[in-house]
Amino acid sequence: MNCFINTYYAYTKFIPTDIYPVQYGEEQCNRNHSFGPCVRSNYLLHYIYSGKGIFQTENNTYHLHKGQMFLISPNQLTYYKADDSDPWLYRWIEFNGSMSQSILKSVSLNESTPIYTDDENNSIGNALCNIISSGEMCFELLMQKFWNFIYCLTNGEQINTVSNAEEYIQKAETFIKTNVHKKISVSDVAKYIGIDRSYLTRLFNEYKKTSPQNYIISLKMNTAALYLKNTNASVTATAQSVGYYDTHIFNKTFKKQFGVPPTTWRRKQIWEQSIIGK
Repeated sequence: MNCFINTYYAYTKFIPTDIYPVQYGEEQCNRNHSFGPCVRSNYLLHYIYSGKGIFQTENNTYHLHKGQMFLISPNQLTYYKADDSDPWLYRWIEFNGSMSQSILKSVSLNESTPIYTDDENNSIGNALCNIISSGEMCFELLMQKFWNFIYCLTNGEQINTVSNAEEYIQKAETFIKTNVHKKISVSDVAKYIGIDRSYLTRLFNEYKKTSPQNYIISLKMNTAALYLKNTNASVTATAQSVGYYDTHIFNKTFKKQFGVPPTTWRRKQIWEQSIIGK
């Protein structure tokens, strides 16, 4: 038996607040290999792929085997040990965030009931293996794979994420408004929040009744219109002030939203103001 351990870390500049992976890995343990007693600062799930061992909390001892998973909660004192004749191979993922407890609660995982047995298709084990086998990866891809793991864990059940969804939308709007003068993409927004681009699009369609791309464009064109109305800046300077460095594309996009090119729109505004002023 070849013993090994591989550990990978999640690297990102923008850490989501709802749920996020910290590290993940795998280990084929030596006989009687143990860890603890110790406490952790994050949630930690171990999935057993082969072999067996024991997992101990302050109140209970669990004898575990292939297809089972055990949870370590933050600040919980635990100890676990591989079997002396058939040591386990497990893979783990460490995570945290405000949604963690509610997700685990939805499948009855907590400090008092820390054991979970996978279904006959090993869907959870396969989802976790898909993360580990990919090694280190960009945070966006890791989050996609991590959410797939959560989906399998909860058996596709709807988690109460309304408040988190609304928080995502608020963060996205703030980011877009703050960076309206820059050339930004939907991927930039999703990366800042720490969620998958497709998930962000789904949230915008559901809560804002428009795509994030259309939201960005609309905000930029409305901001440009304010510049055209209230300043003497040229169309080129106005375009650049909202992140458009190709004036032709800016003119085309502006016309699509307002029905006329920016120069025509500005003249119309000046004329309307002169009529009002009389």
